[in-house]
Amino acid sequence: MKAQILFTALVLQFSVSLQAQDPEVYRLRLDIPLFDYPQNLSLPGYFPSMNQSLEWSRDFYELGFYGIDALGNAIFRPGNNPGSQLRNISNHAFKYLSGLAFSRYASELPIPLGVWAHEEFHRTVLGEAGVPSKNGNWLFHRWDGTVYGIPDEMLEILKADEPDRLLNSYVAGVQYEVILNRRISTGDFYHHRSLAKNALLLYNAWYVHNYFRFSTSAASDSVKIIAPPHEDPDPALRDYAGADLTAWAADMFNPGLPYTETRDPFPNGEGVNRRVGFSDLSSEAQEYLVRQKRLSLLNFLNPAIFFVNRIRLSPEFSFNLFTQYAPTHFGNDIALLVPLKIMDHNLLVNAHRYGNRSAAGYGIGLGVFDFRLSERMSADMELDLWNQPASFLLNEKKAGGSLSIRPQFIIGSAISGYIRLSGKTHGWQMGNPYLEKNLSVQLGMNINVGIPD
Repeated sequence: MKAQILFTALVLQFSVSLQAQDPEVYRLRLDIPLFDYPQNLSLPGYFPSMNQSLEWSRDFYELGFYGIDALGNAIFRPGNNPGSQLRNISNHAFKYLSGLAFSRYASELPIPLGVWAHEEFHRTVLGEAGVPSKNGNWLFHRWDGTVYGIPDEMLEILKADEPDRLLNSYVAGVQYEVILNRRISTGDFYHHRSLAKNALLLYNAWYVHNYFRFSTSAASDSVKIIAPPHEDPDPALRDYAGADLTAWAADMFNPGLPYTETRDPFPNGEGVNRRVGFSDLSSEAQEYLVRQKRLSLLNFLNPAIFFVNRIRLSPEFSFNLFTQYAPTHFGNDIALLVPLKIMDHNLLVNAHRYGNRSAAGYGIGLGVFDFRLSERMSADMELDLWNQPASFLLNEKKAGGSLSIRPQFIIGSAISGYIRLSGKTHGWQMGNPYLEKNLSVQLGMNINVGIPD
């Protein structure tokens, strides 16, 4: 036990020493997307776009960690003299444990945090397919972590006419946790933080793996039996997916079967039991889902989870690298991401393996962030190219890509505004609900609060 405490203290102190090398430390960084075309106008009910859901939830996490940072400093006031070492360790331990508790429990609140955004990702994909729905983890609706308001008939039509969109909607929820970790890991790499969100990175990686662990266990069969008596008699008021990942596996392996034939009748009620248990899947689908559970462990291979937000080789060169796994409508995406800081240039190199049942395609990407164009203007630019499977069962592949440009205009010492233009061809891209080609325009603002010199 003493050795574990000493090791934790050394890791915390190492993370502090890494942070102290940065010339500017930020306490708070907010990205507030105000308008997103065409999603804000085309989605049923005018609900938030996928990127708005992502960034608004990240902003609420930012505010939460900002409060934890201030509270930790008030209770365990940090210092630079030798006698402050124990207090500094207590400060960082308090902040980490508080951040972990906040990530785990506050995420379920019916406000723009983890579960709310997870459900919004489902809803955005459904909305893009013309299917309206409601968020079951929202203060003004209900608080049960569901997406509801969809009758069985609409799900039958969606599977028959656009099965890829239905499959994409199932897994869009856990894609939220994956892309949130990507945004946090790269953002905290480029811009040094007074309190990095390492605990949230750990929680999100655990969340995805735990969802797969549940979906591949007997618990999914038990919930299928236990839950229906507590669900609404009206099919439209039940959660549209039940368990996201078993529903995904069932329909992905049976794209030709009608939606109702892959579900049991709802016990003592109307419609179907939307919950699919692990034992309901074919042996091949079970083996595939178990393999995805193991692959989801790749989300833990992120040094930032273990307090290493940046690896500095020289004053002019720093890097980090991490892996990510995400389920997709055609199978999965396994990615390696390498953020780089060379002089004052922020870069991101990424490589992807897009796999379906028996084949794979590949992709590469390059991003440049905070590129200074003038004293009051900078820009972000991202280019991604891919060759993805067309579907889960077919080995046909489709090449494509995306390009995004985001000029940013400095308005004041802590405020800037931006416009983002992004276009993509046919294909899947995490954080984008469109599977077909699309052109989007986003307007927003940033608020960045640093620590005074």
